[in-house]
Amino acid sequence: MKSLATFSLFTLLLLSSPAHAWNGKVVKVLSGDTFIALKKDRQQTIKLYGLECPAPETSLGARARNLTRAKIKGKRVKINPITLDGQDRIIARVSINGQSLNTFILRSGYGLVNRKKCTQPVCEEWIRFERYAHKQKNGVWAMIEDLSRQKRPKK
Repeated sequence: MKSLATFSLFTLLLLSSPAHAWNGKVVKVLSGDTFIALKKDRQQTIKLYGLECPAPETSLGARARNLTRAKIKGKRVKINPITLDGQDRIIARVSINGQSLNTFILRSGYGLVNRKKCTQPVCEEWIRFERYAHKQKNGVWAMIEDLSRQKRPKK
């Protein structure tokens, strides 16, 4: 049991090291913040660090998934692992052509910063991007505004 705990700790430390970033080809987009990438012909499930997108079963979530799919499906991305979650997904910061995918989704208005789990210094910047998207009514914020207008009582 002790060796399993030591191995788990070692794996976690190994994954959180920025020196172990890797490039992979995106083969499937599961949601706005989760996808499958190939690492040396092995499929790895990647969850974007620090943000949450709407569930893919919802209309907002479908739009978030479509945005992510259009941006990365079939393309090579750089994966900077941070940790593993309880579902064996790699939690990572991801970039494509030098642009942060995490930032792209937040600025597009299709994600929210997970304020409980986002603890790196970049999270403060991401919160500003989220607020900007809200102010500009980008992405889900536009749809939420439309829904709230539809539900308002008529005068």
